[in-house]
Amino acid sequence: MTPWKDLFLALPLPEMWLRILLFVTFGLHLLFVLLMLGTAMLGFIYFLKDCCSGNQVEMGWNQRMVKSHLGLKSLAVVLGVGPLLIIQVIYSLGFFTATGLQAFTWLSVIPLLILAFLAIELFEHKMLSRPWLPFISGAIGLGALLTVPAIFTGALSLMERPGEWTGFAAKVMAPGSVYLPHWLFRYLHVLGAAIVFGAAFHLFFTAGQDTEKRARLRAWLFGGVLFQVAIGVPLLFTVANVFNWTVLAAVTLGSAAAMAVAWTLRPAPVMTLTDGSIRGGRALLLLLPVVFVSMLAARQSLQDSTLMPLHRQARTALAQESADLGQFRKPALDAFRLKLATVYDNGPTIYAKSCQPCHGVGGLGDGPAAVRLLIRAEDIAAVRADRDYVRQILLSGWPGSGMPYFTVFDKDKIDALLDQLNTTFTMFGPTTVPKRAVGQQARDLWKNTCATCHGATGQPSAFGLTLRPAPPDLSRFSLEPERSLQIITEGYPGTVMQPYRNLPEETRRDLVAISSNLRR
Repeated sequence: MTPWKDLFLALPLPEMWLRILLFVTFGLHLLFVLLMLGTAMLGFIYFLKDCCSGNQVEMGWNQRMVKSHLGLKSLAVVLGVGPLLIIQVIYSLGFFTATGLQAFTWLSVIPLLILAFLAIELFEHKMLSRPWLPFISGAIGLGALLTVPAIFTGALSLMERPGEWTGFAAKVMAPGSVYLPHWLFRYLHVLGAAIVFGAAFHLFFTAGQDTEKRARLRAWLFGGVLFQVAIGVPLLFTVANVFNWTVLAAVTLGSAAAMAVAWTLRPAPVMTLTDGSIRGGRALLLLLPVVFVSMLAARQSLQDSTLMPLHRQARTALAQESADLGQFRKPALDAFRLKLATVYDNGPTIYAKSCQPCHGVGGLGDGPAAVRLLIRAEDIAAVRADRDYVRQILLSGWPGSGMPYFTVFDKDKIDALLDQLNTTFTMFGPTTVPKRAVGQQARDLWKNTCATCHGATGQPSAFGLTLRPAPPDLSRFSLEPERSLQIITEGYPGTVMQPYRNLPEETRRDLVAISSNLRR
C-alpha cells in the first residue's frame, strides 16, 4: 500500500466521482425523508381535523395515506447509509469532529427512530378506534420523528462551520455566532420542504379524483412553498459569508421555480377536469424537481466551499507526515521480518527477546524498557530461588507489577529459559546467609512489623496476599545480602515495602540475616 501512513489517504474513487455519488445518494435519501416527514405531519394534522369534525370517511382516507409511511421510511433509512459513508470519506475531519462534539444527541438517533416508527405504525393501525390511543401514539411518534432531522441538521451545520468547533466544545457560543440561527432556519426549511413534497406526493398518488382532497393538498403545497420562501431569506443571510456564484445560480433557479409553483397553485375556483388529471399537474411535475435539485445543489456547494479546502489541507498534512515517516519504513519492516524469523527455541534467544528489555543484559533491572515501569524490574542477578517457584512466576506473572506471564511458551521453552537463568545468574543456587548473631531488636522487629506482610516463616500472610504486588515467598525466594540490605534501607518504590533507613545498620543487617535464613 503506497499511502501506508493513514487509510484516509486512500480514496475508493476519484474525489470528483465521490462528490457526484454523494449528490445522487443524498438526493435520493433526502427525497424519501421529506416524503416520510410530510406524510407523518399531514397525517397527524388531518387526524386532528377529522376527530374534531367526526368525519369517519375522511379518517379512512387519512389512514390509507399514513399507511404509505411504512414504505417511505424504509427507503429513507436504507438510502441513508450511502451518503453517510461517503461523507465520512470525503469530509472525514469535519464529519468526525461534528459528530463527536454532538455525540450526546447523535447516539440518540437510533432509539428515536425506533420509537417514531413503532408509534406511527400504532397510530395508523388504531386511527379508526378510540381517538385517545392514536392521538397519544401519533404525538409521540411525530415528536420523535421530528427530533431526528433536528439532530442531523445540527450536526451538518456544525460540520460546515469549523470556526465554531472550539466554542461548541467549550459550551460557549459567541454572541455574534450565526450557528444557532442557521441551525434553526435550516431545520424549519427541511420541515417546510417536507410539507411541500409530502403534499405533492399524495396529491398525485393518494388523492385520486376527489376534488376536495386535491384542493386541501394543493393548499398545503401552496402554503409550504410560501413558507419555504419566507424561511429561505433569513437562511441565506446565515451563509452569506461563504456565498459563491454556484450557490447564487442554484438559489436563483430554485427561487424562480418555487415562485412558478406558487403561481401554478394560486387560489382559483375549483375546477373539475373530465379526464381526471390534476390542474397544473404537468407544471408541478417539472417545477418541483427543479426546486429540489436546486436546493440540493446549493447545499452541497456550500459544503464543498467550506469543507473541501479543510479536508485537502488535512490530507496534505497526512501525505507529508507519511513522506516524513517513509524513511523509517524499510528499517521498520526489516526489524519486523527479523522478529518473524526469530525462532524462540533456546534459552538465550528467549531471554534476549522477552526478559532483557526490562531486566537488562546483566539482569540488573536496567533494560531499555525498565525506565517506563512504575515498579522497577528486579535485579535477577541477585535472586536465589527454587526452580519451581521461578517457573510459577514465569507462567503466572507477578500481578500488580510489570512482570507479565509467559504462557505463550511451552514446557520445553520454559525449561530452556530456566536453564539460561541458572547458567547466567546462578539463580537456583543456595542462599548466601550472613554469618552473624542476630540481636533481639531485629527479632522483635521481624515478628511485630515484617511478619505482618511476609509472615513469620517467610510465606506471605493473609494480609500480604491481598497486596498488589504481593511480597515474595521468602521460604522459596531470597536475594543476595547486599540487595536485601538495599531494599530494607531504601524500600521498593511502587510497592508497600517502605524504607527503614532510620534503623541502625546493625539492625538492618540482622534483618537481612533473618530473611536469608528463611529459605535455608
